[in-house]
Amino acid sequence: MDIKYKLYPYPVLADYSDDYNDRTFKTSIDMVKDGYNLRLDFVSELTSDTIKKLISEGKASYVYHLECAQTGFRHVIITSNTEERYPLDKRLVRGKLQVCTFIVAKDDLHSYSSDEFHDDYAGMQFEIEAGCVIAVGTQVNFDIQKEIDDIANLPSIFSIIRNPDVDVKEMLVEFESNKIIIKLPFNDFSTYKQLSRDSNNNHILNALTVIPALTFVMSELKQRDIDERSEIDYGWYRTIKNALLKTFDIDVESEDFNELNTIEYAQKLINSPIPEAFNSLFLFSGSESDGDE
Repeated sequence: MDIKYKLYPYPVLADYSDDYNDRTFKTSIDMVKDGYNLRLDFVSELTSDTIKKLISEGKASYVYHLECAQTGFRHVIITSNTEERYPLDKRLVRGKLQVCTFIVAKDDLHSYSSDEFHDDYAGMQFEIEAGCVIAVGTQVNFDIQKEIDDIANLPSIFSIIRNPDVDVKEMLVEFESNKIIIKLPFNDFSTYKQLSRDSNNNHILNALTVIPALTFVMSELKQRDIDERSEIDYGWYRTIKNALLKTFDIDVESEDFNELNTIEYAQKLINSPIPEAFNSLFLFSGSESDGDE
């Protein structure tokens, strides 16, 4: 969606129009890296007291329209706040993301008039229907490059194997080698292999295996001195170290790492699969939502 120079049958505040005298509507839009995902920060500046009053009365709203033609992603943010943040799943967008800003009437506006109108509209009143644009603001296009999503997609650091001891009923984790070894109980490994054939199960399997393994490994790292960590020369360590530093600005070989919430960042490092895991399980169960309890 592109903002175009469109004519309206009523005054509209826009930088390409003189329908309003010396009034502006502009939005600063910043894209911020938020882990493996993105965040859009909006700050709108509106100098029209007439439109500000409509927003404060709940008769109009700021509207931010997001669209990515390459993936078909579309989303509309509706808010009465001049500042807004929107977390954006990077998997949903690729290439050009268009962000357009408007102010839209939420209710029918009867006999709409303003002393801010251009002299050509002095004394005139307009009927504006709910959903109609009353101000056109900034358009920003972002170029989003596809990158590797998370360390769970790198097969070099994890190895999930069968524990040959049939008496062990718990998952075990070993990390004194180039890979993090996840040992599954004898029978559970067969189930894992069957489920892993369907990529739709990846979120569930990562939640059951990789998250607890990463949590354990990072907790063990926190128990070691910084000098001791710096001497670790395993492939999995280098991968986790680079991912934390590049994506979250956290240095494993610093005091900041000691304050890390390991279970939180174990999830973040593999792009937080738990919500998708629950959603998949819900769909598999065929249950109907009863709402929040």
